Amino acid sequence: DLGIERSYENILRGEKGVEILLRDAHGRVKGRYEDGRYDVAPVSGKNLNLSLDIELQAYGEKLMQNKIGAIVAIEPSTGEILAMVSSPTYDPSMLVGRERGRNYLKLNRDRYKPLFDRALMAAYPPGSTFKPTQGLIFLNEGIITEHTLYPCYHGFVSGRLKVGCHGHASPLSLLPALQTSCNAFFCYGLRSMVDNRKKYQSPAKAFNVWKDYLVSMGYGYRLGVDLPGESRGFIPNSNYYNKVYGENRWSALTIISVAIGQGEVLATPLQIANLSATIANRGYFYTPHLVREIQDTVISPEFTTPKYTMVDSHYYDYVVEGMRMAVTGGTCRIGAIPGIEVCGKTGTAQNPHGKDHSAFMGFAPMDNPKIAIAVYVENAGFGATYGVPIGSLMMEMYLNRKIAPERKYLEERMLQSNTIIYSGVKKH
Repeated sequence: DLGIERSYENILRGEKGVEILLRDAHGRVKGRYEDGRYDVAPVSGKNLNLSLDIELQAYGEKLMQNKIGAIVAIEPSTGEILAMVSSPTYDPSMLVGRERGRNYLKLNRDRYKPLFDRALMAAYPPGSTFKPTQGLIFLNEGIITEHTLYPCYHGFVSGRLKVGCHGHASPLSLLPALQTSCNAFFCYGLRSMVDNRKKYQSPAKAFNVWKDYLVSMGYGYRLGVDLPGESRGFIPNSNYYNKVYGENRWSALTIISVAIGQGEVLATPLQIANLSATIANRGYFYTPHLVREIQDTVISPEFTTPKYTMVDSHYYDYVVEGMRMAVTGGTCRIGAIPGIEVCGKTGTAQNPHGKDHSAFMGFAPMDNPKIAIAVYVENAGFGATYGVPIGSLMMEMYLNRKIAPERKYLEERMLQSNTIIYSGVKKH
């Protein structure tokens, strides 16, 4: 039993009935014991109504053919999961019937791990999709305002340490930093926070405050989706770094890569999609879930109670604006959908084992959003190459039920492309 069946087993199964019969010496039934007074009527299992949009799900699976990765789409106003794609996948009919055992072994040995549900179980470096969380933390903690400028000399430079960045205007404030996905801005922000002894006494204390914010945004622990096997991802705390570097032996520069979603930070595609839904809602989320309703039963309040982050909701307006700018004139330009205000954030996550991963997080429309999404394609290079097109095609299909003629070329390119060939290919 996998998936929904395992989570809702007791509801789907119902209860067996009991009938007590009288038999004679030959085992023939003679009637009911005490006219059936002790019989128990069976209770049939209850029907579940799922939130999956079946057409969107099928479309996502098509777009992810010949790719390794995941797509998760959520309706921000309810937390209902609209699509959850893990690729490569397998035909479920393989696990039914006589060949089941043999097929399971074959799938289990497949080096692309089709049985591994990447949407829930894979913990990836979130890369630049993590930057909105940083902007929100720095704003709420008073480390920056929306006007604070940081320089970017093709990256963040401090002594011998350099975190590279691509060319764009400098110095810049939060919104253009989100628009161009500037690494330096968020590195400076993290340093201003973690090394601020006046406010936090020590880097360790500052870092624990930082972590608490991320936990409130749904990172570092399981979200509690109604499916088995969810991974918790990983957000380090100061004890973790004390063990690695020694107590009081580390500072912001030691851990600077966490500012841009690299280093020790790991998140599942579900957590990244949930972050997108939280930004879409300007500061709260509902625990993501697949079961929309249970026949004659109230759905668990766990899924209908909003969870608020530690960040004031008005700060979310800046991040939404920055993510809108990324689509109108930044790293997500290819994700623009005619007639719909899309907000997005690319991510290109460095991968020590081979080619970079391509990621995207976004939602649409900007006001009163109907869909929030995360796309993660392993070994596919820049976020704008695969993550953004796939994410924006999914949103367009959901909102318009068709792809605009001027974007057909993009759909074609995504359907035809094969990135699985790069898996396990080391970078030069």
